[in-house]
Amino acid sequence: MIKACFVILHYGDLSVTESCVSSIFRMNDIEHLRVIIVDNDTQKPDAKRQELKDKYRDCAQVQILQMQEKCGFSRANNAGYQYARSHYDPEYMIICNNDIEFTQKDFTERLDRIYEESPFAVLGPDVIKAGNQEHQNPMDTRVRTLEEAEYTIRMNRLGLKNFTMLYPILYLQQQSAEKKKIKEKAKKADWYKKRHEDIVPFGACLIFSKDFIQNEVKAFEPETQFYYEEYILTYRCQKKAHKIVYDPSVQVLHESGAATRKTFGSMKRQMKFRMERTLEAAGVYKKVIKL
Repeated sequence: MIKACFVILHYGDLSVTESCVSSIFRMNDIEHLRVIIVDNDTQKPDAKRQELKDKYRDCAQVQILQMQEKCGFSRANNAGYQYARSHYDPEYMIICNNDIEFTQKDFTERLDRIYEESPFAVLGPDVIKAGNQEHQNPMDTRVRTLEEAEYTIRMNRLGLKNFTMLYPILYLQQQSAEKKKIKEKAKKADWYKKRHEDIVPFGACLIFSKDFIQNEVKAFEPETQFYYEEYILTYRCQKKAHKIVYDPSVQVLHESGAATRKTFGSMKRQMKFRMERTLEAAGVYKKVIKL
C-alpha cells in the first residue's frame, strides 16, 4: 500500500530538486512513499535533462516524467497527479515546488492524525519562508471577486504596455508591498498557529487526500501557465463541497523562488514574466467565476 505520492515540479537547478527529494527520503515511512518528478525544463538540451534521469536511475521509488513541451504549472502538475493516481492510488498526494524542504520525519503520520480528527480534501501546511521565517500559508482568506480579477487584468495590461518606462516605479511598489505584507503578518502571528477552514491555500505545497483524489481526475482545472491556480482550486472546491483546511501542525520550509531566480537572473525579467502570466491567469479565473 502506498501511503503518499510526492509530485515535484522540476525546472532550473538540479540541486534544488535533489534537496527536496532528499528531505522526503528522511521521513519515517519511506517504504510506503513514492516520488514523481515532473521535468518541465523543456528548453534544456537532452544531455542536461538526462542528468536528472541518471541521478535516480537506480531508485525504484522515484519516477521521472519528461514533458515534451513547456506547459506551465497546472498542466505539468496534472501530468504528475494523473500518473500517481493511476499507478499508485495513494492515500495522500503532495504537489510541491522543487524548492520545498520537508522537515518533519513523521510527516504522513501527522496527516493521518489531522484527517482522523476532521476529514479534508485539500490541506495547506504551514509554509515557512527560509530567511525571514514568513508564514506564507494561507495565501488568502477568500477567493477573488470578479471586480478584483478585472482590476488585476487592467493594471497588468497597463504595466506591460509601458513596462520599460514604469519598471523603476513597479519595482519600488513591489518592495513596499512586500514589506507591508510581512509587517501585517507579524501583527497576527498567533493566527498562523491555529487551524482554519475555507481558506485559499498557498500553491508551493498542496496536500490532497483520498476525498479529492478519488473524485477528481485533475488537480488543477482549468489549467493556467502560472498563478491563480490556488484561487481556481479554491473556487472549484467550494462549488463541489471539498473541504480545504490549513493546519500548522504540518510544516515545510520554502526556499521561495530559488529555481526561478536561477532561471531568470534579473529582477526585471522576473517581474515582466510574472506580470505576463498573471494577466493570462486572471483572464482564465474571470471566465471560471462568470460561468
